[in-house]
Amino acid sequence: MEVAGIHRLFARSKMLCNVKYAHYIGDGDAKVFLKLISDPPYEDVSITKIEDVNHFSKKMLHRLQKIAESLKKTNIDGKLGIRGSGRMTKKMMINFKHYYRLAIVRNKTNLDDMVRAVWAIWKHKSSLNSEPHHEWCSPSYCGYLQALEKGEEYDHTPHSLPLKIMQAIRPVFEELAHPDNLKTVLNGGSQNANESFHSILWSLALKNRYSTGVMIDLCVAMAVSFYNDGYQSIIPVLAELTGNPGFFTRVGMKRLNERRIYYEHKRKRKAVQKSKQNEETSDSLSDRMSVDDNRDDQLDDSYIPGAY
Repeated sequence: MEVAGIHRLFARSKMLCNVKYAHYIGDGDAKVFLKLISDPPYEDVSITKIEDVNHFSKKMLHRLQKIAESLKKTNIDGKLGIRGSGRMTKKMMINFKHYYRLAIVRNKTNLDDMVRAVWAIWKHKSSLNSEPHHEWCSPSYCGYLQALEKGEEYDHTPHSLPLKIMQAIRPVFEELAHPDNLKTVLNGGSQNANESFHSILWSLALKNRYSTGVMIDLCVAMAVSFYNDGYQSIIPVLAELTGNPGFFTRVGMKRLNERRIYYEHKRKRKAVQKSKQNEETSDSLSDRMSVDDNRDDQLDDSYIPGAY
């Protein structure tokens, strides 16, 4: 259904809007893009796929989870596996995913710089006081380089992982930092804007209730207006329909905008607090992204509804 729907959107864009789409932002699902290539909607436009960087960066988390499962019965640095306090915790895996995404986003137009930035993660976390490896780091985030500029001493101990742990996860970086892998995210994009718009649309036209075509069209128009200009954008429409909307209507629309901003900031604050709490929790606690020992198929990079 998704494949046919997107192909239909491309095919009718010229007729309805006098527009031809030249790019498609995808999240790893190759079926849609293959359909656009095998059955091109335009005769004179070659459609290019733009990889979703956010989805692509989750490969780092998946690979680290998989290698942690495969090594959990292997003695590494005096303990079984790579997990545990001061080692590769769940929080550290998530951090590596964020570092990987930043390395891609900050260098998305230069493949060589992107490769170096990804390897800089491994070098930074494996550095020791006796053997620092920060030649590919950036002073914008590297505490060692910042301390060097200030003429201060820097202790790697609280910021690095045991060398044997880093050597154990090196194959992950050899795969994910390979130019053949990273070239797919050159000039990569994001579907965040689409997801944000969809959240507004489905708050107006609920997914679990039937809506007529007229209602969907109305909700789409309202969602576009709210997304671009906020709830106050509906006031001129009300003025055309009913005359002057009145003082309380204007105040109400303004408060809806303020409430949306307030709750978004509140959500972000809770996310930060939860992140800090996770640093203190035991790595033995599992979450919905953890995998069963016998289910390697859960580690693929396809989209799992609700998992992200």
